[in-house]
Amino acid sequence: MKIEEIREKAREMSELERKYAEELRELASKFKHPVLQALILGIAQDSDKHSIFYKSLYELLSRAQPLLTEEELAIIKEGIRKHIETEAEMVRLTEKLAQESEDPRMKLIFEAIHEDEVKHHKLLILIQEKIAERETFTEEDLWDAIWKDSPWHGSPGG
Repeated sequence: MKIEEIREKAREMSELERKYAEELRELASKFKHPVLQALILGIAQDSDKHSIFYKSLYELLSRAQPLLTEEELAIIKEGIRKHIETEAEMVRLTEKLAQESEDPRMKLIFEAIHEDEVKHHKLLILIQEKIAERETFTEEDLWDAIWKDSPWHGSPGG
């Protein structure tokens, strides 16, 4: 598939997911069962999330992305570090609650939450390791861009 086709498909999928989320929210508003509402609204939120992800892919393929500054990277790293710790604790807690639940409705919800927490934990680690650092433009990068291949290397006339 060509880049332009992927870009257009991402735009289409973003819109489809957004509409699907709206339909699910409307469905959930038509009844009062709290567990079923929660599950359907949770799926609607996932569809909203998917719409945002598809939109970000569209943007990624449409234009150059801004590089992160070293300060922004530090803020992201600290925020992600805290959330990785929180998600790890939530993974342990939801697994324990799911295992100990005797009510199948509660077990279903704890298992759904647990699966999401595992995904969030893995995604945060990947963001930390693979994406944020790659998208950062450091002062060292700046000086390399200016002087690395320069015959002058900072002195007049070489």
